Amino acid sequence: MTSWFIGGDVTITDLPLALEQIQGNVQANVPAGGRAQVRALSWGIDQHVFPGDYDLVLGADIVYLESTFPLLLGTLQHLCGPHGTIYLASKMREEHGTESFFQYLLPQHFQLELAQRDEDENVNIYRARHRERRPV
Repeated sequence: MTSWFIGGDVTITDLPLALEQIQGNVQANVPAGGRAQVRALSWGIDQHVFPGDYDLVLGADIVYLESTFPLLLGTLQHLCGPHGTIYLASKMREEHGTESFFQYLLPQHFQLELAQRDEDENVNIYRARHRERRPV
C-alpha cells in the first residue's frame, strides 16, 4: 500500500483463494480511483500474463516451502525488470530450508544483499537485482 501512496502503480498478487480478502483491504485503505489492482498469481504457472518489467517487487513471508523455490525463482526472474529491485522479507525457518533459498538458489541469478536483520524475530530482509542486464 505504501508504494501506491508514493505514486506507484501497484499490483498485489496472491493465490486465487486469498483475493477476496486482499480486495477488501485495498478497498478499505486505498482511496477510490487509486492505481492498485489485485490479481491472482500462481508461481511457475501464470507469471507470463504479467509484464516482465516491474521496477520494484516486494515479497513478505513467501519463502517457506522448499518444493516451490524453483517456481518462485522463475516468477521473480520474470517479474523483475532489468533495472528493477526485489525486496524479500522472510522468517529464517531452518526446517523449511529458507536459508538455502537465500544462500544458494537466489544468488545464482541475482546480486543479493542482506538489507536488514531482526535478531529477536529471526527475520531477514534481502535486496536482489539481476546479475546481468536483460535485453529491453
